[in-house]
Amino acid sequence: MKPLCAVLTLGALLALTGCTPVYTNLTPRTAVQKAPDVYHFEVQWDTSQRGANTADVKAYVVIGENFYPMQRVGGTQERWEADVPITGEKTIVPYRYKFDYTFPTVMQRLPESSYSAPYFLDLRKVVSGNPPAGR
Repeated sequence: MKPLCAVLTLGALLALTGCTPVYTNLTPRTAVQKAPDVYHFEVQWDTSQRGANTADVKAYVVIGENFYPMQRVGGTQERWEADVPITGEKTIVPYRYKFDYTFPTVMQRLPESSYSAPYFLDLRKVVSGNPPAGR
């Protein structure tokens, strides 16, 4: 019975460690202001967790305690974007990305969330303009 427990434990560990999401922050470090006090955020999210990249995935830009919903970039499954209002006298804005999704188990789909590492948006050198066409 001990070998069976060891195999099951090893399998569970491999399954859990092999499913860590990868975040590719596509937001420039210096701010591109889309409109007065509105900034564009974009991220690519990849996960090897089976069943996670489905229609029920919800993405957010997290600034402080505020969650701003993101939308999928048309024609892709893993890229997300949002235009976020940032007001005030801040010069550096820390932010993260959060993804809510479900994954299948034997009996049901279970909810899961993951957060990116923190990133920083520099508002000292704001460039006015729109993101490239097609976004």
